[in-house]
Amino acid sequence: MKKTLRKKFILFAMSAVTILLVVLIGAITGFSWIILDGQSDSVLHTIASGNGLFFQAKFPDPKPFAPPMDMDTLKSARFFTVHTDQDGNVLDVNIDQISTVSPEQAAQYAGQITDTAGKVGSYKYEVKQLGADRLIFFMDTSRQLGTVAMVFSTSSAIALICWLTVLLFVVLLSGRAVNPILAAMEKQKQFITNAGHELKTPLAIIQSNNDASTLIHGETKYSRNIRIQTQRLNVLMTNLLTLARLDEETRLPTKTVDISELVREMLPACEVTALDRQITLSAAIQPGVLMQVHRDTFSQMISILLDNAVKYTPRGGTILFSVKSEAGHIWIREENDCEIPQDSDPERLFDRFYRGDSARTQSSAASGYGIGLSAARAIAETFGGKLHAVYPEDGKICFTAQF
Repeated sequence: MKKTLRKKFILFAMSAVTILLVVLIGAITGFSWIILDGQSDSVLHTIASGNGLFFQAKFPDPKPFAPPMDMDTLKSARFFTVHTDQDGNVLDVNIDQISTVSPEQAAQYAGQITDTAGKVGSYKYEVKQLGADRLIFFMDTSRQLGTVAMVFSTSSAIALICWLTVLLFVVLLSGRAVNPILAAMEKQKQFITNAGHELKTPLAIIQSNNDASTLIHGETKYSRNIRIQTQRLNVLMTNLLTLARLDEETRLPTKTVDISELVREMLPACEVTALDRQITLSAAIQPGVLMQVHRDTFSQMISILLDNAVKYTPRGGTILFSVKSEAGHIWIREENDCEIPQDSDPERLFDRFYRGDSARTQSSAASGYGIGLSAARAIAETFGGKLHAVYPEDGKICFTAQF
């Protein structure tokens, strides 16, 4: 249990740290790109406004978070110009401010432009009209891309170091973090276990005394109520002890069990109760379905599903219980008529001590404490399965265990 809680704590903490660092890296990189992209636009526009002559340049007002424009910034820009006529014929090429572009390449870039401003490859361009001719300014932005890449790689490296440092601290401190939770859970389980064992003896004595009194004086409504309530408490104690045992995550001894035969052995007891309430109990059991389980614990899950169906199926209703193996999975399915509660959320039925009767009355001798289905789901998960409930149609509920 401690290892499981520590793993969950570390996973949750590091997930939060990871999300935070990813957001920070994205924000830093994105913000850097926006600033540099805006700065390159300003430089290109300033150069174009001065026709490529630095002494004619008019510096714009500095943008927020961007360094002010100066002559050194302009002279460090790598750009070239292409002068074309109205038909697109190249009249002149100036590559004095860049050494990696030939006149032929400059002319090719000029033939690729489609607008008055934009980008071709790693070059931003801006077109300035000179009467019928055009003067096209191209500025290299590869440095901008390299700067952003450097910011991203540096931020990522720092974030990785921080992530590993936080992971080390989280691993070292996770034990202390989960110890109070473990102590509270251990006290709760110990209380349930002790209370269950302590109550079993008084309940057994009450039951035996009630049986003896019934034999001597005959059954009365008082003795009948005592018997019903002691039976309900016995079921409650059994389910609570099962949950406490499964919460300890101790590995149960397992063996190969014929689930089909196990269900067939358990059905007759439920058929008697169903017959008394005029309920039709049908079974569709595929023979030879085998599982590696703890027989007694697994039979408790089946018993809970059957008892729950008989308890809450209205008089004259139907119950269908099926077991089958298909496509590498084992399916145990129980479907019965029911009165759908107002909230109509079947998953709430697995909450401990949840009951559809919001008043929590005991209007029926068969009413439970809302702990059985929680125990059934815990048992299913212990053997690597899943138990869920759905309302397939109005007036019906279906519980399906998949292994």
